[in-house]
Amino acid sequence: MLEKLLRRYGLVPVTALVTLASVLFSVLITALIHILAQDELGPSGLLLAVLVPAIVAPIFSAITLRLTIQLYLAKDKLQQLSTIDDLTQAHNRRYFIEMAARAIESAKRYGTPFALIILDVDDFKAINDVYGHIAGDKVLTAIAGTCMESIRSSDIFARYGGDEFVFLVQLNSPAEDVRKFSERIRAELSRSRVLYDQEDIQFTVSMGIGVINGDTPDIESLLAQVDALLFKAKREGKNRVNFM
Repeated sequence: MLEKLLRRYGLVPVTALVTLASVLFSVLITALIHILAQDELGPSGLLLAVLVPAIVAPIFSAITLRLTIQLYLAKDKLQQLSTIDDLTQAHNRRYFIEMAARAIESAKRYGTPFALIILDVDDFKAINDVYGHIAGDKVLTAIAGTCMESIRSSDIFARYGGDEFVFLVQLNSPAEDVRKFSERIRAELSRSRVLYDQEDIQFTVSMGIGVINGDTPDIESLLAQVDALLFKAKREGKNRVNFM
């Protein structure tokens, strides 16, 4: 409750709310004590019951709430670090597996289909061998940047490992649109260049596409099938997309 209030309204309004609650509580307790003591609550007693919490509560609540906000921010940062790939700033494998498991559950329960796309850089080892690993990292970063700019806010893009990336796309339109989406990214990346050490590095990618539906048993089985499509694309000449 407190976290929601702080995130929505900020420190100052919540501090004022806590102060008001403290004043009301103080007046209530003071009045109750006088009633039990069968004593009349005079103006001076009422003023004291208001002034003390009105002065003390803002100071201590502001300090406490500020520390609480810092704790929430630290928790948010930790959560982000646990789901984001350091190099590319895409989601990481752990996050993708979690989201894919939820997609399978949604597909089975509500009939919501999703597309799973695996993207792999063609001849990435050769890029590292010729230009070095720093150049290879720049290629991966460029690919991730292009892909993240191309997806919707509801889609998931993650670095699955090494030079392999994955998409999780909810199918609100015909599956053919996912093929067109993949082809558009493949073509855009094939035109891309990464400048490193005064060299223009050209690269291509191959992709495999599968569909998550109510019949999908688990994410591992689907990944294996889509991975097979990906390597079939590589065997057929690379720089292409294969659909399940």
